[in-house]
Amino acid sequence: MKLFLDRHKTLLPRVDRVYLLTRVMVLAALGWFALRSYDGADRLLFQIVLGTFVIHLVVLYAAVKGRFDLKLAYLSTIVYDLILIPTLILYTGGINSSFYLLYYLTVSVAAYVLTFWFAGIVTALIVASYLVVSREALGLETMFDLSLRMGFVVVFFSTISYASEYMRRSEGRLLKLFNTLNRRTSELEKSQAQLEMIYENTRILASILDTDGVVKEVVRIVGEVLQYRCHALIFRDRWGNCYYRARSERGRNNYHLKAIDLDSAELLARVCKIGESVSINDIANRDDFTPLADDTRSVMLVPLVSHGTVNGVLAAESNEVGYFGEKHVQMLSVVARSTALALENAELHRRTEELTTIDELTETYNYRFFVQKLEEEKRRALRYNLPLSLVMVDIDWFKKLNDSYGHEAGNVVLRNLSAIIKTCIRDVDIFARYGGEEFAVILPQTGLIEAKKIGERIRSQIEAASINAGATQQVKVTVSVGVSSFPENGKSHEELVSVTDQALYRAKGEGRNLVCSI
Repeated sequence: MKLFLDRHKTLLPRVDRVYLLTRVMVLAALGWFALRSYDGADRLLFQIVLGTFVIHLVVLYAAVKGRFDLKLAYLSTIVYDLILIPTLILYTGGINSSFYLLYYLTVSVAAYVLTFWFAGIVTALIVASYLVVSREALGLETMFDLSLRMGFVVVFFSTISYASEYMRRSEGRLLKLFNTLNRRTSELEKSQAQLEMIYENTRILASILDTDGVVKEVVRIVGEVLQYRCHALIFRDRWGNCYYRARSERGRNNYHLKAIDLDSAELLARVCKIGESVSINDIANRDDFTPLADDTRSVMLVPLVSHGTVNGVLAAESNEVGYFGEKHVQMLSVVARSTALALENAELHRRTEELTTIDELTETYNYRFFVQKLEEEKRRALRYNLPLSLVMVDIDWFKKLNDSYGHEAGNVVLRNLSAIIKTCIRDVDIFARYGGEEFAVILPQTGLIEAKKIGERIRSQIEAASINAGATQQVKVTVSVGVSSFPENGKSHEELVSVTDQALYRAKGEGRNLVCSI
């Protein structure tokens, strides 16, 4: 059974000091009373009382200052009063003494710091002690005064106990409210800081101009800033198929593409269809989504929307039921909007790059890109002592073809020839339109003998092909091919081009439809 009320926190911290002040006032009253009213043995008694009272005040002051437990100081005060007040009443006139009024102070402190039943016991002791010290004056004529005085003590105890309990509960509710407000304030500050981090990171995201860089940065933001242990970036193609572009499971990132069967991921299909975020508190008994982790309980899916079209989904998982609330949806939605914009920017940048490096007619690299790549490959070959070859292809009698069939037919021939040449070279080779009806192929790590074989393959494939020049016209064309190799035919890329050009003119001079080298 508890002795003290719980008052570790209070909205009235000055109550202890107010009580200490009242005790000092009682000491002053006792001193004044002793000096004016008593001498001899009675004065000695009051000196003892005053001395013990001073010691008691020092102890109470030290407790108020935090030197030791204040509750014990209050308890010592109550015990001290139960001894002191009856003594004072007994030696100052019994029932006629006014010192019984000090009982009200004792009752008030007992009701304030002790539980109801222990405070009631203190009140009962007060009543009993007063009756004992007033026993000589007990009678019918004094019964009314005694009953009135002790009745007021009991009523005072009841009132203070009720008020103290009400105040304690009110304080508890207010302190609980304050704690809730502090917690909410802390959460808001944390959310604000997190939002600032997200906006700063999404600003960086918007500056990335390649898709792979955007994907890696999104994975980092969702993992490090939002701190989701399992998450994924899902892309959706133009035909409605979905696949994992990146996924992270407990900090392990995986960027390998993985197709998603939408028949077993109806939840994902629904998000792509409606274009709205979805969070599931518990997917333990659901079969419409396959999570990344086996222990996943809650999941959140936020669409990547660009110009009203859902191009993908950001997914996050947690092993806690009901983990994703409205705040999480809002945070991930901010990242999703920035991701969709960054991906769109990266795609626009890619297309712009293509427009500046791709020949529109033949869909091969243009001359500017060819010169840039040839210089890069020559430096690499020189640094690592690797062979490098260059092939130039020129259409024989192309002007005559244009004059006979028209320039549109000539364009058709150029497109068809570029398609044939692409089938004759490797993925690592760099194929460009050098100018007019002339094409060039850079062959990294390829010697002269292998380059001549590739040139011959191109020449023979084109000779064997029958090209539709439009209006059901089938034409046959041939090409002349010049081949050179680094370092045999020059150290600089300009020398390599010059030697290849000479080889090409040699092929034309020797009758065309030939592969020649210098």
